[in-house]
Amino acid sequence: MNFFDKILVWAGFFYIWLVGRTSKVVVKNSTEYDELEKNKKPVIYAFWHGRQIFLVWSHRKKNIHILVSQSKDGGYIAGITYKFGSNAVRGSSSKDGVKALVRMIKNGREGFSLAFTPDGPRGPLREVQPGVIIAAQKTGLPIIPLASSVKRKYVIRHWDEFHIPYPFNKVSVCHGRPIYVSENDDVEKKCFELKKAIDDITATADSLV
Repeated sequence: MNFFDKILVWAGFFYIWLVGRTSKVVVKNSTEYDELEKNKKPVIYAFWHGRQIFLVWSHRKKNIHILVSQSKDGGYIAGITYKFGSNAVRGSSSKDGVKALVRMIKNGREGFSLAFTPDGPRGPLREVQPGVIIAAQKTGLPIIPLASSVKRKYVIRHWDEFHIPYPFNKVSVCHGRPIYVSENDDVEKKCFELKKAIDDITATADSLV
């Protein structure tokens, strides 16, 4: 990472810090998630690609291992999330994807929480790719459907409708009921179940702002 890239990472860090410090946050969780959180159980967070910025702040200092693409943008995301106390595992469906998934599974088995954007890094929009389901299957960790919504934002007209929240905002963060995946479960059916769960929790988050 060159000097200019480091400046961009610091700028991203301070911007998210500013948004987090100046925003009113509304939280709505399932009772099952609250119980897992209370007992400090590792989980797999799953959320749509365009909704990730505020989650870097709301889940800071949790030492979550996040699957991040090998793209240049992914490098910025990795640098920013590291400053907020998370770790990036680099890889995607187009580059080093299998190696990255194996490493994520290893980290999950060692007791770390994981995070996936199941429709990233290139889409299709709001469609679950099987990596997160396989990770849950191999680690035994529950998948937590997760969403954040902001009242005031700039939406980048890209495939993922990426939300950039403004400071001095109203923000919601919602965790849904856990989804468990056994070795005998059909991966495709679980992908559909998770898609519906993330869509539902995203709708809940949107209703709160």
